[in-house]
Amino acid sequence: MGRCSQEHINVERAQRALLKVKWRVAGGMGIPFAAAVFFMLPLFTSSTGDIRHHGTSRARGWRGSAQAPADVTANNSVSNVTAQLGGTAYLHCLVGHLSERGQVSWIRKRDWHILSSGKFTYTNDERFQVLHGEGSEDWTLQIKFVQKRDNGTYECQVSTRTGIVSHYVRLQIVVPEAFILGSGEHHVDMGSVIHLICIVEKSPTPPQYVFWYHNDRMINYDATRGGITVETEPGARTQSRLTVRGATLKDSGNYTCSASNTEPASIHVFVSEGSNKMAAILRRNTSAIHGITSSITCLLLFCSVMIHFGLR
Repeated sequence: MGRCSQEHINVERAQRALLKVKWRVAGGMGIPFAAAVFFMLPLFTSSTGDIRHHGTSRARGWRGSAQAPADVTANNSVSNVTAQLGGTAYLHCLVGHLSERGQVSWIRKRDWHILSSGKFTYTNDERFQVLHGEGSEDWTLQIKFVQKRDNGTYECQVSTRTGIVSHYVRLQIVVPEAFILGSGEHHVDMGSVIHLICIVEKSPTPPQYVFWYHNDRMINYDATRGGITVETEPGARTQSRLTVRGATLKDSGNYTCSASNTEPASIHVFVSEGSNKMAAILRRNTSAIHGITSSITCLLLFCSVMIHFGLR
């Protein structure tokens, strides 16, 4: 038997032994250690892989030859992905020329946790899943219902006989914000039009809906009141306009803009006649001044007591 044949037999024996250890460890030592063994398996097998960055072939990657490229760091490509809180993030890694024994793994850099090896996941968090179709070069890490703690860098790693090829994805989680234009309150005269604008920004995906509430009642489709229209323009900066015609005293109160993907925003509307409008403003200012005066009075009284006991 020739030397090459004997080396081939030794390699096959080593592979079978590693597979037996992997499955025994999975039953006796637990999944984390089994994952580590499974992750190291490609280092003992022959696998060639060429990482492609978003469809662009990376000629500097490992190919059929056994030699690594001169500049290994050239394979450490980086891409950025933005996902909104509660949505789904897709982290793509395109790998070409991957042999049958090659292995693609995803690693979370924050804690060096191996999330997957091949199409198998090694985490109890069911939000993580690897998407890979037969014959596809794309090994996508899918993260459902993303949370703020998912923010950070993830590594797509291809283990080969001669080294490791990596592609890094920086995931940024954004939290949409909603606000109503104005100063927190809005004054209108009786019979005029209430016009409010709600802005939803920092939202890569436009909200599925924007509801308007008057106090605790939704008024988007209020046929009883009449004269109410809502116009919403979805986009990177979604705008929703509420129009209430022929304002009456009953239309006073709290108005809330509630989008599907963010916290609600509110503003208080005062409807009054011309003279009553000024009276309402004066009452509010008088109340504020009274509160400040009371606080100053209490402070002076406290200082007087402290001075009195200090002199004694």
